[in-house]
Amino acid sequence: MTNDDFDDSAERELVELHRQISYLQETLTAISSGGVDAVIIGEPEAEQVYTLTSADRPYRVIVERMGEGAATVSERGVILFANPQLAHFLGVDRDSMIGRDITDYVDDDQQTKLSALLGTRTAETWRTELAIRRPDGTDVPVLVAVTALEMEGVLVRCLVFTDLTMQKQVERQFAEDSAQAERQRVAREVNDTIVQGLVTAEMALDLERFSEARQAIASTSLQARRWIGELAVDHQVDPGTAVRSAPAAPIVPEAP
Repeated sequence: MTNDDFDDSAERELVELHRQISYLQETLTAISSGGVDAVIIGEPEAEQVYTLTSADRPYRVIVERMGEGAATVSERGVILFANPQLAHFLGVDRDSMIGRDITDYVDDDQQTKLSALLGTRTAETWRTELAIRRPDGTDVPVLVAVTALEMEGVLVRCLVFTDLTMQKQVERQFAEDSAQAERQRVAREVNDTIVQGLVTAEMALDLERFSEARQAIASTSLQARRWIGELAVDHQVDPGTAVRSAPAAPIVPEAP
């Protein structure tokens, strides 16, 4: 082999080494940037496939599939990310939310509370109840938790929305049941008051103590009106509108 042949062979090997190094560098760059989903290693008849998954992928899946709504907004409240559940709460297309202001989805009377949340700058989580507005005009009561995060020098806020619709329905039902139970209690007391007053008046009449009988009836009437007034509060009824303008006439015993 001549010196020229040796030089040509060495040059070809050097070129091949450069090509392989360049290929390996491109491969490593693709892997590190997330551009590769899997790597195949081994001979054609004994290939092994290694799937590559980024460390944060499980967290992204959780956020995408969780039952709470989630969003990331900029320091000024511009929506950077929204998960499918939040779009479902609002009844809108998720892609249409990106780039819009989060305040667009909150009722006017709730803006002060939302502004206070978006003004937080600590890593602590702050919570408040809000009503988010759907395109059809209906509101969805939610509990909003906000956490401010510093990401590569940029302040963003993570918002998590928990639907309170069922909880509010239960609270209203409980309040209605409590009010109904209270009305029933007062009704029983009214009934007992009237019955006791009438029995007292009847006993006084049997003893021909007419003044006491009249006093028992008047007292029973007064107390019953007071109880009825409590029962009628929820119905905006003014009880006792038929008020006597003069004392009741004395009770005269019937002739034997």
